[in-house]
Amino acid sequence: MQSQQHADGELLQVFGKVIAIVLLLTLLSVLGFRYFGSVNNISAQGLRVDHTRLLNVLGMVKAQWLAQGRPDEMHLSWDSAGTEYATSIVKMSSGGWPLPNQADSSGCEQLWYQLLGHDTLSQQLVSKMSAEGDVCSYIANNSDRLGYQLISGHVIFLTNDK
Repeated sequence: MQSQQHADGELLQVFGKVIAIVLLLTLLSVLGFRYFGSVNNISAQGLRVDHTRLLNVLGMVKAQWLAQGRPDEMHLSWDSAGTEYATSIVKMSSGGWPLPNQADSSGCEQLWYQLLGHDTLSQQLVSKMSAEGDVCSYIANNSDRLGYQLISGHVIFLTNDK
């Protein structure tokens, strides 16, 4: 009889541990789904911040372009990697706005890096050049879009907020 009670006690302990593990896994899965659901919103907030940064950088580049006598190319030196400052050579339009070195999506990616100092891949952005070749678009994974018009220097931020 005691062996039966002992076996029942062990079975109840195992059952309690199984219930605790199931509850813990349920809690972790709920937290995981909430975390991964918010990643898209976080990347969209990053695009909002980059919109403001891009406006400020374009203003500084235009001011430097005017101060240097309107050159066709400029050396940008605020991009730093570790201890040494890296200089980027950026082509300029006749209106004083930075242009990509290539008229395709890879040129837009390179321009983003030259102006803001980080690549589009790490920010989960897709770069596209318009069919006319006059707008670089940067698209977040939630379909928010930042468009840089190469001729006029206008930056347009389009969002899916309701």
